[in-house]
Amino acid sequence: MRAVLAMLLLAAAAASTALAGKISIGIQHRAELRDGALVVTATIRNSGDEAAQTVMPVLRFQDKEVRAQARPSLEPDASMEETLSVPVGELGEGRWPFRLAVDYTDLNQYPFQALEVHAVTVGNPPPAKLSVKGPTIEGGLAGSGTLRVEVKNLSADARKIRVLLQLPEGLEAQPPEHALDLAGWGEKTLKVSATNRTALAGSKYPVFAIAEYEDGPVHHAVVGRGMVEIVAEASRVASWRPWLFWAAGALVAVWVAVLLLRARGS
Repeated sequence: MRAVLAMLLLAAAAASTALAGKISIGIQHRAELRDGALVVTATIRNSGDEAAQTVMPVLRFQDKEVRAQARPSLEPDASMEETLSVPVGELGEGRWPFRLAVDYTDLNQYPFQALEVHAVTVGNPPPAKLSVKGPTIEGGLAGSGTLRVEVKNLSADARKIRVLLQLPEGLEAQPPEHALDLAGWGEKTLKVSATNRTALAGSKYPVFAIAEYEDGPVHHAVVGRGMVEIVAEASRVASWRPWLFWAAGALVAVWVAVLLLRARGS
């Protein structure tokens, strides 16, 4: 009897796993400055095994944002191309960061966002004298955690650095912006609180830290990239265990009662 019950439960679990699909959105891009505008052509591919719904590319530069027309769906192993343009005015020499995202939903209309952060180059600036490692987080992110960003000055000159955390929607950094004073050859580690608002366990998201500073007339931006894995909260999993045991016990009791009734009837 117990063997039969175990087989039934395993079969149900296997069926549930087989029905669960996966959406994996990748973004490639080409960026250029044209007539006072940042023009980005994005190629978006779904390498998962479930169609993404309501697929909408979004381009953001500083406080300006433009959204493309949403595509109803993007099938597995299919790609789409979209060109977005946002006015930026006259930019000085250097590297200027921008944010390219793709908003989409699954078949249940649950929202997700794929995110990339890059920089467009103006003129012929020298390499930035700054390194950025992270953001990173140990053990994955359940409800909340701490992101670490390591910033190092690669010159003898003191620098004032602005660091901006960029996370996809569903994840939140508090506060997202930080000001650092770095001595010559100095380094600091930022520890920033992160909260999972809507991301589902099992998902992995790229996360970014943009470090910017001015060196005379040249604007520098260095983009650090990390990966955050969303994990289930242990407390939530533990809270379900007693209910699972009670449910299994109830099924066994029902099965025993059925067998007894059959035995009496015969």
